[in-house]
Amino acid sequence: MVVDPLIELRDVNKYYGGLHVLQDVNLTVAKGEVVVVIGPSGSGKSTLCRAINRLETIRSGTILLDGQPMPEEGKALARLRADVGMVFQSFNLFAHKTVLQNISLARIRVRGRRKDQADQCSRHILGRVGLADQADKFPARLSGGQQLGVPPRPFRRWGRVAIARALAMEPKALLFDEPTSALDPEMINEVLEVMRQLAREGMTMAVVTHEMGFARSAATRVVFMSDGRIVEDRAPEDFFTAPESQRARDFLSKILKH
Repeated sequence: MVVDPLIELRDVNKYYGGLHVLQDVNLTVAKGEVVVVIGPSGSGKSTLCRAINRLETIRSGTILLDGQPMPEEGKALARLRADVGMVFQSFNLFAHKTVLQNISLARIRVRGRRKDQADQCSRHILGRVGLADQADKFPARLSGGQQLGVPPRPFRRWGRVAIARALAMEPKALLFDEPTSALDPEMINEVLEVMRQLAREGMTMAVVTHEMGFARSAATRVVFMSDGRIVEDRAPEDFFTAPESQRARDFLSKILKH
């Protein structure tokens, strides 16, 4: 039994038309845990991640954040959703605003902070992710790995900015949906290192990723999904050295060869 749960999914079901993409999913993430969700394409990983803060509606089941059921819509949902930061595989910055303005925007509009307070906090967060010297640049002027989801090399720096923007909301938890999938290989490690640092600091995280090295080194638990179901939920070393299901063994035999 997970102690002090922050995120809970109970018997969650999700359909796309007639396709049953999440099937009776039960998952709990405790405060301070890093749960990495892996599995083949089409297994429901990203849908699960997006359902946690209701970016995807569900057919049935219950999703709780810090003991409170996530409302389906309205201001109550917006308030709870603000406590769960999300970093997408495609996460564009506002091109007409500086990096600092991009990060401060939500603190001002959603959290109601004064601009000077928001900017001070945003500069601190940029320092945490190694971008203190990028605060006053516009996105098009960044020179190396930061906007997730934008392949051209001039924008490689935006991944860390996307993480910084999520952190600016002072979230209770962070959700990552394939945060390195659109980055150049040389930039993946620096984004993963920011995530590892957040893990060391005790940030609660649910991470959908194909980065098995990150899963093995940073995860508290590894959740393996297949066909919309959670097949295994185990400690990383146990999962990678002795997977219990044939589906997991087949998956690892293919992915670890590359």
